[in-house]
Amino acid sequence: MFPLIKVLYHGEQNIEYWEYLAALLYMAVMYVIFARQRMLKAGAGPEFRYYVPAMLVKMMASFFFTLIYHYKYGGGDSAAYFYSALSMRNLALVDPLEYLNQMLGDNSYQAWARYTLVTAKPYQFMFFDDRTFAVLRVTSVVTFFTFKSNLLTNMLIATFSFFGIWAAYRTFVSYFPQIYGQLATGFLFMPSSVFWGSPVLKDTITFSAACWWVHAVDEVFFKKRRMVGRAVIMLLSAMAMMMVKPYIFMVLLSATILWLFYFRLVRIRNLLFKFVLFPITIGIFIVVTLFVLKKLGDSAGHFALDGALKSIEATQQDLIRTDSYGSNSFDVGEFDGTWVGLFTKFPVAVNAALFRPYLWECNNFTMLLSGIENLWVLAFTIFAVLRAGPRFIIQCMAGVPIITMSLTFALLFGFAVGVSTPNFGALVRFKIPLVPFFICSMYVIVFLARIKRTMKKDRLRFELSDFMMGTARFKDLAQYLDRKKGTIRRAPPPVVRVA
Repeated sequence: MFPLIKVLYHGEQNIEYWEYLAALLYMAVMYVIFARQRMLKAGAGPEFRYYVPAMLVKMMASFFFTLIYHYKYGGGDSAAYFYSALSMRNLALVDPLEYLNQMLGDNSYQAWARYTLVTAKPYQFMFFDDRTFAVLRVTSVVTFFTFKSNLLTNMLIATFSFFGIWAAYRTFVSYFPQIYGQLATGFLFMPSSVFWGSPVLKDTITFSAACWWVHAVDEVFFKKRRMVGRAVIMLLSAMAMMMVKPYIFMVLLSATILWLFYFRLVRIRNLLFKFVLFPITIGIFIVVTLFVLKKLGDSAGHFALDGALKSIEATQQDLIRTDSYGSNSFDVGEFDGTWVGLFTKFPVAVNAALFRPYLWECNNFTMLLSGIENLWVLAFTIFAVLRAGPRFIIQCMAGVPIITMSLTFALLFGFAVGVSTPNFGALVRFKIPLVPFFICSMYVIVFLARIKRTMKKDRLRFELSDFMMGTARFKDLAQYLDRKKGTIRRAPPPVVRVA
């Protein structure tokens, strides 16, 4: 007999047997749909070989997440989101106009009082918080199609969130198609991103929105195609991040501004002109970024520029009381309450975000899985540094715009969450947007280093500027590197790859 979960306002809750059957049926239907889409788009690129497996992994992650948190942890935040959203869904059937009013943003006490024992009441800590209430509104719409099932709701959310991640993955593949398999590892199959980025959580929405943003920016400003539709996606993804976790958008916007400015700079061939423009470009980037972040401050909460120092200092004070976080906490060091003191924590905070918890810091099963992943990330990072060299990594970050954006976002975001999140349980969830961008950047740098070594062996001159827009235009590059079709003593001709 499985244990039951006592949920306030909702009585005893359990996962019924029919939900398991419905979940299996849903996966089967999605498999058929995605497999058909893969067949129709077979010529669109080799990356579509991962289309179905990635979707299945995403749905299986949401399936097991639901079971683990239902039977082991008693539901957790995801269940609280679901049952609160279910109350909103019930309200829509009783009072559609009030439901519409709340969907437009009314989460006042008067709005909460409209719920009855018939509709069940949302959790107050979910309903009255603007960030969590945004998740409730999205989830309430999904519950109309899931027969009041938490399991099916999580799986449907996982399916919707998949498309943003897939779009960002294809964006990277469009630049570096020769390593589509390695890029799939970063975007589609990293355990932490898949597990925490699939169920009904803030992280699922913001992770997918961040990926949609990167894809849409690339389409509008660099590839200049489908501009109207992608501009709409940019707006919607920005709204999603600002409504749920505005600090993600603030960091991502900073990296995007640098991406746009620096793209123009690195295309300049005249070294003298570039030398003159470089400090001007950096200055404009800093001014524009600070201006935008200042304007967004009212929506950023404790991550706003004006309140960030006080928020981090308060977090550090909480950390002093070990009973606040228990054995899952970590300390980035004493903080003196100044911006200079804050940025001295950059290496420690980024290290925590990228590589912690270490294996010996894990004290439960989910933390152990995260520790194993972090060990792999650390080993792969060391391999990338040894393979490419620190100098070449810096050159790639300064010479390949998409790597400039990705590493800037990963490092700044890692710093933001590492310095302000002293709890490993929260850290492993909060950091998932940076994981694919960091991992894929390392894969790209290792790949470019491989090209450099191969060309030098053939006594060819390697210019990083030839690869600033990726390697897609080099049609025979894979054969050149692998030498499977004979030794090629010249660089592959630049042939534009048709998307």
